[in-house]
Amino acid sequence: MIKQEKQLRKPRILWATPYCLLDTSSGAAISSREMLRQLVFNGYEVVVIGATVFDSEKGLSKLPSNWQSIIGNNKLIRVKDTPLVHNLLVTAQRMRSQLSVQEADTWYALYIQALDTFKPDLVWFYGGQPLELLISEAAKERGIPCAAYLANASYQGKRWCRDVDVIITNSQANADFYERQEGLKSIPVGVFVDPSTVIASRHTRKNILFTNPSLEKGAGIVIQLAMMLEKNRPDIQFEVLESRGNWQILVEQVTNHYGEKREKLDNVMITSNTGDMRPIYSRARLLLAPSLWWESAGRIVVEAMLNAIPAIVTDRGGLPEMMGRGGIKVQLPEVYYEKPYTLYPNHELLRPLAEKIIQFYDDEVFYREYVSRARFTGERFHNLSSDTLKLMQAFEPFIQKRTGG
Repeated sequence: MIKQEKQLRKPRILWATPYCLLDTSSGAAISSREMLRQLVFNGYEVVVIGATVFDSEKGLSKLPSNWQSIIGNNKLIRVKDTPLVHNLLVTAQRMRSQLSVQEADTWYALYIQALDTFKPDLVWFYGGQPLELLISEAAKERGIPCAAYLANASYQGKRWCRDVDVIITNSQANADFYERQEGLKSIPVGVFVDPSTVIASRHTRKNILFTNPSLEKGAGIVIQLAMMLEKNRPDIQFEVLESRGNWQILVEQVTNHYGEKREKLDNVMITSNTGDMRPIYSRARLLLAPSLWWESAGRIVVEAMLNAIPAIVTDRGGLPEMMGRGGIKVQLPEVYYEKPYTLYPNHELLRPLAEKIIQFYDDEVFYREYVSRARFTGERFHNLSSDTLKLMQAFEPFIQKRTGG
C-alpha cells in the first residue's frame, strides 16, 4: 500500500544552487528555470532553494523592488514566479565570488532543511564549487539520487560530480566535449525556450543583432565589422544588447588599437538588458554570434531560429548545432580563439564576412532562403515539448524509485 501511494503522488524535485534562477543575464539560469517550469506543467512538484547571486548586476530585474531592504540579515525571501516559488537567501553581495562563509553556511542549512522536510525524489543543481560538492554529498547520504546540469565548458575533473547520478547538458557538442575532455557521460536535452516569450508578433527585419558584448563573445569582430560598414553602408544598422559587458569601453579599446579612439559608432544602437526580447527580435534581420570561446549551446541562436532570423556564427562549440542550416558558419585561424581574445582579425580577413552581411541585405532571394531554413530549424530542432520529454526520460529511472518517501 505504501509503495502504491508513493507511485500515485507527484514526483518531487528539489532544485538547489546559490545561483538565482531569476537572473536574466545568465543563460544557464534562464534555461534551468524553464526546465523546472515545464516539469511542473507535466505533473512534477518542484521546490527551489537559491540565493541572490547573479552573473551580472544587469540581471536583477525579476527581483521584487524591496528586496534590498533586508540585505545582510541572512533572511529568506519567497519570490512567486508562477508556477514556481523561489526561496532565496538574501546575500550582501551579488557575485558568487563574494559569498561569505557565514552566508554559505546559512544557505547550506536551508538546503538540508529542505531535504529533510520536502523529501525529494531527486536533487538537481548546477555549479562545481565546494558548496555544490556538499549538495550532492548530502543527497547521497540520504539515499536520494542527484542530477547535475552542464551549461558551459568550465568544469574540470570529476570530483565535482562524484556523488551525481545523472548529468544533463544542453547540446550534443557539450556532451561530446566532456566525454572527450573528462570521460564524463551526459545526456543532451536541448536549450529550453518557451516560444510564447520570445517570438515577435511582427518582424521589420532591419538590424544586425549582437548580444552580451565582450571580447570572448566576439565583440572585437563585431566592432570591426561595424567600422567597415559605417562608411560604405550606413543604412545597415547594428543593435547591441548589453545583457552583460560594456560596449562603449570595448569600442574605445578596439578603435584605439586602430589609431582612432572613439566612444561610439554611428551605425550602432545600444539596448539595455530586458526581460522581454520580443521587441528586439522584431527589429532583427540577422544575428551575429562570433564567439571566440567555447559556447556549450548558444541560447540567443535558438531564439533567433524560433523567430526565423538567420545567423552568422563561429564554428565553435554548440553554436553550429543550434543554428543548423539557418545561417552561415565562420572559421577563423586558431590563434584568434586564444585568451584573452585581444588579437583582432584584420580587416582583410573580415572583408568576406562583411560582404556576406551585405548580401543578406541586398539579395532578397538569398535572404528569404535563409529565413526559411531558420524557421525550419526552430520548429524542428528546438521544440519545447520534445525537449521536455527528453528531460523526463532522463530523470525517469531515478524518479520512479520515489526515494523521497
